[in-house]
Amino acid sequence: MKTQTLSYRDVATFFQQTSVADSPGLMKRVSGKQPWGTLEEKILSGDHYRFMEYAVCPVGNFRMQYQEEQMPNSINICIALQGEVGVTLKESGMSAVLTGLRHHSMYAYEQEYDLIVRKNIHGIHIALDREYYANLLCDNDRWTASLKEKLLRREFVMHGDAVLENEMQQVIRTISNNTLSGNLRKLLIEAKILELVALQISQFMAVEKARGNIPKLKRNDIDTFHDLRIYLDSHFTEDTSLSSLSRMFALNEFKLKKGFKDLFQSTVFDYIYDLRMNHAHHLLMDQRKFVNEVASEVGYKNPNHFSTAFKRKFGVCPSDI
Repeated sequence: MKTQTLSYRDVATFFQQTSVADSPGLMKRVSGKQPWGTLEEKILSGDHYRFMEYAVCPVGNFRMQYQEEQMPNSINICIALQGEVGVTLKESGMSAVLTGLRHHSMYAYEQEYDLIVRKNIHGIHIALDREYYANLLCDNDRWTASLKEKLLRREFVMHGDAVLENEMQQVIRTISNNTLSGNLRKLLIEAKILELVALQISQFMAVEKARGNIPKLKRNDIDTFHDLRIYLDSHFTEDTSLSSLSRMFALNEFKLKKGFKDLFQSTVFDYIYDLRMNHAHHLLMDQRKFVNEVASEVGYKNPNHFSTAFKRKFGVCPSDI
């Protein structure tokens, strides 16, 4: 399918923009239905950050071209909640792809980049002032001290992609669904952004430490495990087994289990469970579907088993959402 190329500046001309009177710095922008699809943004700007939640429903594939003057002064936290989005930096040619419930952080001394959207995407983008972020980092830890030095020198930094862990998902839900207004809303979001930064750094540090304790995976094995994860992202509602996955990806079961966990810090079935539960939460919260419908859609034949699994994940029954 041919990929359309769009300029964000051109797309922005279609925005209907509203500010929220009792929440300083909060803006909502909606493109309306266009030939290329729709784009919605919710943006909150603070002294040291810019938080954006966005949703894109494309007609076909498209490439969105951006030019951000502040990018050389910001470190960017990118999170895909649902769907798939790619990023390409113009000068360096660096590219990365995020799929649902994955995240990364990046600093680049560049102003131009492209986003590649191939399917409906719901995501979060947080831009934090580079020096402000660097000064949050501890000088006594080797990993954070190295990251701080790179940021202050304006060197390229890229960490992830990583699984969006439960604690981070909960922080994002608190940010997105909070009912406070005015300065209290702003104060809560600033605190939660710092919590998100701390959780992300902690996860990246743990991954780096674990990486030093596991055998090196071969390049073709890494590619195979990424293909497996992409397959699970699209087929998580289906009944599956290690033996069927082993046959499909030409791996023995032991290698499949160990390699997947080493690379993604999650077992295959924990990964499927997280995908199912987060999709279920979306169907209940955003689409207001009935519990029995949702249970069936995410692969549970018995609604009671689904309710038990949902409560284990979120601490509440699905009927209470």
